[in-house]
Amino acid sequence: MANSMFPRLNDQELLTATRELARKSHCIEADLLELLGEVDERKLYLECARSSMFGFCVNELGFSEDVAYHRITVARAARQFPALIEAVRAGRAHVAGLRVLVPHLTSENHADLLAQAAGKSRREIEEMVAKLAPQPPVPTVIRKVPERRDPATELASSAPITPPPAPLFTEPTAAGVARPEARPVVAPLSEETFKVQFTASRGFRDKLRKAQDLMRHRAPDGDVAMVLEKALDLLIENVEKERFAVGRKARAAKKPDTADVQAAEPASRHIPDSIKRAVYERDGGRCAFVDPRGQRCDETGWLELDHEDGFAKTGRHDVARIRLLCRKHNQHAADQMYGRELMDRCRRSDLATRPGASSRPAGHRPLLS
Repeated sequence: MANSMFPRLNDQELLTATRELARKSHCIEADLLELLGEVDERKLYLECARSSMFGFCVNELGFSEDVAYHRITVARAARQFPALIEAVRAGRAHVAGLRVLVPHLTSENHADLLAQAAGKSRREIEEMVAKLAPQPPVPTVIRKVPERRDPATELASSAPITPPPAPLFTEPTAAGVARPEARPVVAPLSEETFKVQFTASRGFRDKLRKAQDLMRHRAPDGDVAMVLEKALDLLIENVEKERFAVGRKARAAKKPDTADVQAAEPASRHIPDSIKRAVYERDGGRCAFVDPRGQRCDETGWLELDHEDGFAKTGRHDVARIRLLCRKHNQHAADQMYGRELMDRCRRSDLATRPGASSRPAGHRPLLS
């Protein structure tokens, strides 16, 4: 299908075509894995002047290093467990997730593990594996990260250069696969424990030490995980209270029924705390958008309160007609109600008159919603 045909498709035709192409891509991926397994078995990469299957995939087929590693791992395992190919062909599993699962497959458990992995993301499969093969806790270490040196300065200097210390945590990588430096990591070690790694500022280090000292009566050893968990409990409590009035003490009502979430004719677009709280708790702190197939959005960040009938049209705050939406679905709802052209003009005007608008917090509301 040529690109010029896409604009002529209506929304439903475009979604149908996309899903059909994705279904075909599962079949192509499965066929490719079978072919790679056969090429590997026959060592045909040697005939192509490549010393390894990895080199053949990267240099001959144009795969990225990560994709080559994933596909080779799964293709080799699939020669022993053909069910891997069928799981990919049916769209029940993807190569990145299967690569995580492969080292733990046996003749006895592979069917059960593939069934458990069906439809799961790579992160969810990593948690499956952590439950299956728990790892010991990692040591708590706080270490200063060496500053990057200017190559020109290093070349000009005759003094010997001391190599930086080994990284605190290392990730296993495929040969020749470069990994980005200093990336945050949240990886499961067992069903209930996770390794958390990130780079922080000196200010963070100082605050952490102060918090540890304040918590000595509860955690004499200054357990970092416990201190940070307590801090996160307070942060979550404060932000939920600030944004959605969760746990906030209700003000005394000046008129009968003002505490009722069915508030009538509000004086402003400010949503009463009782309604914020009721909507947040009803929607479970998650975007409430549901598509025509009944699939609900799973976003729990960038949440905003949306008037389903449009506050600009009704001027009312009715808990039954207000829902939590993520920012993207909130903007989508406004586009559908008022028109994308009008909403784009409103957003451009808003950004022009408020220079900091592009970095405003998630609680900012669109002009007309």
